[in-house]
Amino acid sequence: MTKSAQLTEVLLDRRLASFNRLWQMFMESESRIQRSGGKVVAKWRLFPPEIIYALGATPYDLLLHEGMTKTTTKDARTTAYAIEAGLSADSCIWNLTATSNTLSKGNLTPLNMFVATAGQCDISSKTWQLMSRDMHKPIYSMEIPIYDAASEKRATSFIKEELTSLFERVGRRFGHKYSERNLREEIKRGNEIRKLLLDLTGSLTHDHVPMTGLEYFLTHATAGDYLQEPEALTAILTEIRNEVMKRTEQSKAAPGITNDPTRLYYVGMAPQDLRFWNIIEDSGGAIVGCDTYLPLFHSPIPENGSLLKEFAGWIWKMPHHMPSLDRAKSLIPYIKQQKPDAVIIGNVIGCRNLSSSDRILKETFREELGIPVTSIEFGSSEDVTLLEPHIKAFIEMCK
Repeated sequence: MTKSAQLTEVLLDRRLASFNRLWQMFMESESRIQRSGGKVVAKWRLFPPEIIYALGATPYDLLLHEGMTKTTTKDARTTAYAIEAGLSADSCIWNLTATSNTLSKGNLTPLNMFVATAGQCDISSKTWQLMSRDMHKPIYSMEIPIYDAASEKRATSFIKEELTSLFERVGRRFGHKYSERNLREEIKRGNEIRKLLLDLTGSLTHDHVPMTGLEYFLTHATAGDYLQEPEALTAILTEIRNEVMKRTEQSKAAPGITNDPTRLYYVGMAPQDLRFWNIIEDSGGAIVGCDTYLPLFHSPIPENGSLLKEFAGWIWKMPHHMPSLDRAKSLIPYIKQQKPDAVIIGNVIGCRNLSSSDRILKETFREELGIPVTSIEFGSSEDVTLLEPHIKAFIEMCK
């Protein structure tokens, strides 16, 4: 990977040969669902993909594939369609871009249904409802109670009933009868991917960080829908893990990471412009962890016992369902094990509870971790390179 002062394009680690195949899978996601031939379900980012696979359908992480800017700022997609449909121009840029790009395709999109988790994000809920209305596609919302440790038993029972209802109602629409055996197989398949993602996350604890932030972010983001091909993804992630482990055995850092970099853990939704991760390394830092998709692989889903009950309990403990203080405390062990020198909190302008959540996360991390913490904000009109002075100054302060 080479440096570029202007950062006019995404810089990939071309020496990580197996990652090139993963990147190709990302780039082909839209065409892959076009030719799938089966039911395609647009899912909310952190909705467990096993649920959709168990219904005989293909999940599609809409925000990731339709909202991410993959090359340059010129590749940023218009937000006009979303605004005309009723979304505020001040909404989360990921929602604006993904909604616009999806609506612009009209009847050409292969999406058959929208599935989301209700009660978590008002903007995301409105986004799904607008697309469902304008595209005349059904929407299904699964209700998840706000986390409260004292109500685990009741909440788990409620989520189990929600899962049962979802399998019955969506399965009836798709002509697919729920089978515990099918769900168990999908969970087992998903857990293989979770283990690989946890292994790759663990590799970042080494002194010589073997993956750049961009490669790690994209790799961990595959937890969203397994890029529609879990078996192919498992094979590629296995190759990536083997290559990365070879680097750690040889005490080699990834190209582009300086000697003795400032080790950074990233918390929150990332900028949609992938050049952000290049800026981290160009500024003398190294990403050693990221929680954007961590809720989907923070631990394996139990494969034994009462499957729906165990699955419901796992969903209940996904960190993003928690209020800010509980979420911050739940993240502490994951952050500590990555041995960061500092934490960056990413805030998407337009998301709910931005200021209060940011304050709680900052205070908790500083108190529990005893390391510097900063936050960045990004929205629809900002060039991600404008964040570079802030990031450079923060990294310099941490040295």
